[in-house]
Amino acid sequence: MDIEAFPEIESFQKLPRQVIVKGGGFTLEGAKGNELRGLVINNIGHPVKEIRIHLVVFDSRKIPQISTSVMANPERLDQGGIANFIFQLKDYPATINDYHLYAGWKFDER
Repeated sequence: MDIEAFPEIESFQKLPRQVIVKGGGFTLEGAKGNELRGLVINNIGHPVKEIRIHLVVFDSRKIPQISTSVMANPERLDQGGIANFIFQLKDYPATINDYHLYAGWKFDER
C-alpha cells in the first residue's frame, strides 16, 4: 500500500489486518546525517506492545548496507492506535533511496 492511499482510507476496515509501518523519506542534513520519520498503525485487531521498527538500507546493487531498529513512541497501541518513529543515521552520509521497513511486536494480554 502506497503512502498516497492513506488520505483515501475512510475507516480502519479498509486497511490490511496487520501492524502497518509507513516511512516518509530520508532527509540528509549535513552533520546530522540521514533522518527518516514515519508512522505505525495497529490494525491487527488486538492491543500490541513492545513495537520495534526495523530498517534495512540497500545500496544500488540491492546489497544490505545497514540494519538497525528503534522502538515506536508509544511502545503500546490499542486497536486503531497510531505511533511514530525516527531513525537518525549519523554515520551514513550518502543519500538513501532504497530501504525496507517492518515492525516487530508482541500481543498485549492485559
